[in-house]
Amino acid sequence: MAGPIDLITVSVPPETGSVQVLRAVTASVAARMNMPFDGIEDLRLAVDEACAWLLGLAREATSMTLRLRPMDDRLEAVVSIDAAERAWPPPDLEQSLSWRVLSALVDTVSLDAEASGPSIRLIKRTLEPSRTV
Repeated sequence: MAGPIDLITVSVPPETGSVQVLRAVTASVAARMNMPFDGIEDLRLAVDEACAWLLGLAREATSMTLRLRPMDDRLEAVVSIDAAERAWPPPDLEQSLSWRVLSALVDTVSLDAEASGPSIRLIKRTLEPSRTV
């Protein structure tokens, strides 16, 4: 039986300089879950890309938030911003470079609209898929 699921929440000013804090927290939590090094780096890059995408939406935002939920076999990261000046999710979603980058880095990516603003949900499995030789 799994232990209690902890939710880690970090809010920072919506500035590019703050993204490194969110990346560091993500890497720390993923490392404690024994995620492979490549998986940690992929998730850090995905959080970075999600932040960049959201920061491009809102100049009037007051905070950017990262919520991490460690689970037995995966880590869920939700990056959100508290304002948006453009439609969310974007109409040309699958054609965007950000979507393609995120899809390549994590196992699951989805865009949500929370009460406070847009968010991007990223899920990365902690276990490498088994490979047959």
